[in-house]
Amino acid sequence: MTTEETAGRATLRRIMEQMRADPDVLDGVVTEVRAQSPQVAALPVAEVRRHIAALLGVASAAFIDSTGLGVEAADRLATDRALQGVPLSALLAGFQTGRAHVLRELGGRLRQHEMLADDFVAALLELDGYANKLQNRLVEAYREAELRLARTAQAARVQALRELLKGGPATGVVNTGLAEDRHYHVVLADVSDPRQARRAEAALAETFCVTVDGLVCGVTVQLPDLTSVADVLAVVAPPVLPRDLAAAYQASRAALQTGRSRGLVGPVRLTELAVDLVTDSYPALGRMLSDELLAGLAGTDEFHRLLASTALTYLDHGGRVDATALALHVHPNTVKHRLRRLGELTGFSPPEGSLAEALRWRWAVDTWLRSTAVWSTPEAASSPQTSRRVNHSPT
Repeated sequence: MTTEETAGRATLRRIMEQMRADPDVLDGVVTEVRAQSPQVAALPVAEVRRHIAALLGVASAAFIDSTGLGVEAADRLATDRALQGVPLSALLAGFQTGRAHVLRELGGRLRQHEMLADDFVAALLELDGYANKLQNRLVEAYREAELRLARTAQAARVQALRELLKGGPATGVVNTGLAEDRHYHVVLADVSDPRQARRAEAALAETFCVTVDGLVCGVTVQLPDLTSVADVLAVVAPPVLPRDLAAAYQASRAALQTGRSRGLVGPVRLTELAVDLVTDSYPALGRMLSDELLAGLAGTDEFHRLLASTALTYLDHGGRVDATALALHVHPNTVKHRLRRLGELTGFSPPEGSLAEALRWRWAVDTWLRSTAVWSTPEAASSPQTSRRVNHSPT
């Protein structure tokens, strides 16, 4: 910092330092940008937050530390959005929304200082100049990325498939290169950072791989070996005709959230999450069921959660004690004792009822576990979802 720094700039610099350290500022920008742009809102929150934090960091560092404006963050953001199919107009609208939010926040904080507006003009113009340079670089980098993508015929196929998966007309199948009479799986990986996505893309190298809504998606006739991404949640849809790929993609995307909320990793069949996917659509009803059927359980009682997690595993294994014991690595008598004790506390006895009754219990237990510090004991932490983890490629 030079000795000629004016009082206005020094005040603005201190405010910028406070804002840079305030997580609420970043949260406010992220919320407003996602609310303004449906295309940006479709991306995972963490992906949007990562890029906004980088841009804010670059601009604030240039002003506070006088380090000069680094454009690498703008290059990464523009390139990623081009790869993800976010239009340039949406990218710029999001940037302008974030810029306006920061200026409003600055204005509010500046009013607390008894200084003339003229004292801040030069400093504000300097800060606004950094924002202008970042915006110009976003445009340049985005167009450069577009040109690189447009140079290959593959880019046209990627765009056609992306549009088809997002609900475009079925007539677009011909532009994807897919055979209209063949059946294809959708494999959707829970990865959004394009650089981190390379490992998932490598695993899907034998598929027609695209990035849709910020997620890595493969379309394939034969399922690839996914053991190299066993630590990444990947939803695998049943094979469908190209005209039905959009429905398979939408269901798989919803299933990602369902699997993510249950701590699942590795490849998981979409159909295995069917019940959870439907029940998650009615969270209020799930809470009503858990309140009604599990009123005898205390959410803070570790033993009660162990009983409930055992019941969930038992229901997921078709009411078979031996299979449940194997999944939990305990003796069958231990399973019987836990279920008996749960029955004493709640009236749990699904084998004596209908399939619908068993589903009601499963919905209630699953909701209760996820709303009461689920699986906090080591054994309970691995038991409820073990039956639905697939450590190899589904067949």
